[in-house]
Amino acid sequence: MERIKLSQKRPLGLIIAFLCITAAIGTAFYIEYDSYRHPETESGVIDADVVHIGALVGGRLLHLPIHVNQAVRKGELLYQIDPEPYEIAVRNAEANLFLAQANLEEQQRQLSVRVQQAASSAKQLHQAEDDRDLAERTVKRLKPLALQHFIPWQEYDEAVTKLNSAQDRLAETHHSQEAANVAIGDLKRSEAARLESEAALEKARYDLRQTKVFSPVDGYVTSLETREGEVLAAHQILFTLVANDQWFAIANIREINLKPIHPGSCATIYSMIDRHKPIHGYVESIGWGVINDYIKVSPNNVPNIQRQMDWVHVAQRFPVRIRVDNRQPELLRMGATADIELLHGAACR
Repeated sequence: MERIKLSQKRPLGLIIAFLCITAAIGTAFYIEYDSYRHPETESGVIDADVVHIGALVGGRLLHLPIHVNQAVRKGELLYQIDPEPYEIAVRNAEANLFLAQANLEEQQRQLSVRVQQAASSAKQLHQAEDDRDLAERTVKRLKPLALQHFIPWQEYDEAVTKLNSAQDRLAETHHSQEAANVAIGDLKRSEAARLESEAALEKARYDLRQTKVFSPVDGYVTSLETREGEVLAAHQILFTLVANDQWFAIANIREINLKPIHPGSCATIYSMIDRHKPIHGYVESIGWGVINDYIKVSPNNVPNIQRQMDWVHVAQRFPVRIRVDNRQPELLRMGATADIELLHGAACR
């Protein structure tokens, strides 16, 4: 049998293969380390705050000076609801307030008269009580004398009549004092009615002011699909306003890459509208929670944990909210896709 000799160059090839494998492993570790130090994502989203615009009162849409996608300034008139019903309500409330004020003044005059009467009747009350007591004593003293015929019955009857008259005068005096107390109660009710009418007038004026809707912020009109003449309900959302005073980018970063990220960390944002223009931003906050698909809460608040187990663990992603520093309106549209580089990039140099 012929023996075949190995080539002398074989060890060199093994060394080259070993070096290539080592370089590949080193490159992989470097890429992983770099991705840890400089997290990034290609599925970021441009975001902004929104304001849902709606009037607190309902009615016919009278004036709509704006159109969809229009830029508006803070304090600019967005639309107006027909104010006529609310103007009528204001006039009605003013009339009710005038009537309540007139009733209050009438009660005040009556109370003044009743108080004077009560002051004078206080003396009359003491006099009436004295007259009644004297009449009672006189009747008690004359009755046995009349029974024994020492005095005529007519004299006794006259004493009884005086007693009844004294009791009547005493009752009238008590009635006068009670009337004064009733007048005080009527005055308080009139004051309460006046306050209620004032509140109703303020509410009517407030509703009238709400017929005009003004922009609360600078922004862009979206989802406007109505025209003048539409009848709107109270609190009905007519359209949405995308605020233009602050813009953000949302980057969903793996949990294993969150450690080097902190509020204030620099970020470079590339809007897909023009990927050649970097936008500078900084981390404002990191999300504290996301929905977990593995643990769910049943209606009786008992955790429901799935039986099966996943052998491949996928790192959870958390939203990192990035505030845009140098706003470029041509690159910022809510919902636009963005490439986001954290802690590095052209805008962070």
